[in-house]
Amino acid sequence: MFYEKTMQFINKKYIFICSIIFCFTFLNYNLVKSQTIIQNETVSIGAIVGSIPSVDTGGGGGVYQSGVRFSGFAYPFAIVTVQKRNAVAQSIVADEKGAFSILVPETSWQLFTLFATDTLGRKSTLLNFPTVLYSGYITDISGIRFAPTINTDKLSVKKGDFLTIEGASLPNKEVSIIFDGPEIRNFSLESNKDGFYSITIPTSFLEGEYTLRSLYLGDTRTSKALKITVGNVSMLRAEATSNIPGDCNFDQQVTLVDFSVLAFWYGKKNPPKCVDTNTDGNINLIDFSILAFYWNG
Repeated sequence: MFYEKTMQFINKKYIFICSIIFCFTFLNYNLVKSQTIIQNETVSIGAIVGSIPSVDTGGGGGVYQSGVRFSGFAYPFAIVTVQKRNAVAQSIVADEKGAFSILVPETSWQLFTLFATDTLGRKSTLLNFPTVLYSGYITDISGIRFAPTINTDKLSVKKGDFLTIEGASLPNKEVSIIFDGPEIRNFSLESNKDGFYSITIPTSFLEGEYTLRSLYLGDTRTSKALKITVGNVSMLRAEATSNIPGDCNFDQQVTLVDFSVLAFWYGKKNPPKCVDTNTDGNINLIDFSILAFYWNG
């Protein structure tokens, strides 16, 4: 990638490094606060002096720590995870509108990977951010938006049966469901105020193998791809996975992801079957005890 950089110092207040793709804005923390720019297909990157408290070096002075702040939108109460060096660096729970902001201390070049997990354990696609960090600055990466999550109630569908497609998104957003197979089909719907969407369609007009994805209307970023077959047999997705109590994302493990889903539904009505581990219709300490028994994370 070609970078054309121009650096100017104006009264020691601002430093601008402009490139073809990104504009890195270094702002004096004591004078100007960072601004978040949320636009379709736009990620804003800047750096701020002094956002993390300085560390005393032992001589009475201090040096500013370095790091990176990621902010944007996922889904209401989703868990946003930042990985570096193939390990979890930080995670945070988004607010009721899906907004998040997470700060990761770091001092050198790093490849960061972000993903979001909705309240039913469905994961987003991965977002990668190769980032060059500068000593004493916080690199601010804002405007991030995850594509919706997606799941289906069946792995295969008998032609003419119904197929339910659901997932998580931002609240009250238009979502497109794309069927890519022998022909391309597109279905549109709007998520509810809690950031969930669901559509049930007949399959009498479909036949063969399809790849399903969801995305926001007018966006290009898509969900994970799901494979389904429309043919002679219907098979529920849950029937094709091991039935481990508490395994809400059907990865055959009970981990922190499943614990977070259970914690979200604690005390709430109409919980999904995967968190109601003793099938009594209530989420309480008994369900946590059963989840702990099957814990292997």
